[in-house]
Amino acid sequence: MQAVLMQRGKLWVETIEDPTPGPGEVLVKSRACGICGSDLHAALHTEDFVATSRESGGAFKLTTFEPVVLGHEFCAEVVDFGPDTERKFNPGQLVCSVPMLLRAKPLAIGYDEKIPGGFAEYMVLSERMMRAVPDGTPTTAAALTEPMAVGLHAVNRARLGGREAIVVIGTGPVGLAVLTALKATHRGPIIASDLSSGRRRFAEHQGAHAALDPSVDNPFAHQDIARAEELVIFECVGVPGMLDRVFLDAPPDARIVVVGVCLQTDKIRPLIAINKELALQFVLGYSMDEFDTSLRAIADGRFDVASMVTSEVALDDVEFAFRSLADPEGDAKVVVNPWLEPLPHDG
Repeated sequence: MQAVLMQRGKLWVETIEDPTPGPGEVLVKSRACGICGSDLHAALHTEDFVATSRESGGAFKLTTFEPVVLGHEFCAEVVDFGPDTERKFNPGQLVCSVPMLLRAKPLAIGYDEKIPGGFAEYMVLSERMMRAVPDGTPTTAAALTEPMAVGLHAVNRARLGGREAIVVIGTGPVGLAVLTALKATHRGPIIASDLSSGRRRFAEHQGAHAALDPSVDNPFAHQDIARAEELVIFECVGVPGMLDRVFLDAPPDARIVVVGVCLQTDKIRPLIAINKELALQFVLGYSMDEFDTSLRAIADGRFDVASMVTSEVALDDVEFAFRSLADPEGDAKVVVNPWLEPLPHDG
């Protein structure tokens, strides 16, 4: 089968062996797979990604410098069954799955060299982790179940009462997922902040009542934020220095939910947060219930994700897509379709 391999930042298409489903596993055809910010981090900062993964816990981690097939945000089509499966799904049925293969030692789909992720024609999934995609749901929308579950989990972990003022810092794919979840559940004012005009437009569509350029307008000075009795800040950037900047800018008693993934060593000044009595909450991943809720919400329209998918590319175009995503003015979410014919492009 054809697959995109990544090793130390280099991406290329190669023919590799088709995967074989083991006990309790299902062979599927990858129909749509989103390019995640973590995929970009794995390619751009492989050394940091591997070092951090080896030193910390968590399910989704890259622990090898060997070639891997990335892709953990996917919608797939059932093809065949391995031994000891219940065959709860029909061949040709569309499914999503938490990207974890339940072997003797669980494997992270999209980050382990032993199994392919969604940037390949075929994958194997654990039947227990699979969920049927409701009829009529586009494959590109269903592929956003995993990142939307991340956004929903961040909102759930914030334990909102319903009317707090919200500031979302950074409106890339993670910030947009948070905004989409907030739009469906939250009644208070939601202000987004991003340097990119393109991302600010997406933010307003996904639920921000206003989207500001922080180089021009301080989001914490916005009237809905300045007069709020309670403020929750979602930090969705994940670059060194951002947390310290939030500490400086946030008003007293604010709650900060850290969703952005910073791989590098960062420096903060705790005294700033102490003086303001800021609360800091780090979040990771999602629960199975949040994954199921996100899939249902995408299918019934509560999570409006269609406009977030701005490009669909073939395997041959993945390397180009990784480079183009460095420009925040371009795409919101790029989805890989391994069965799509590549498009001509310069470079």
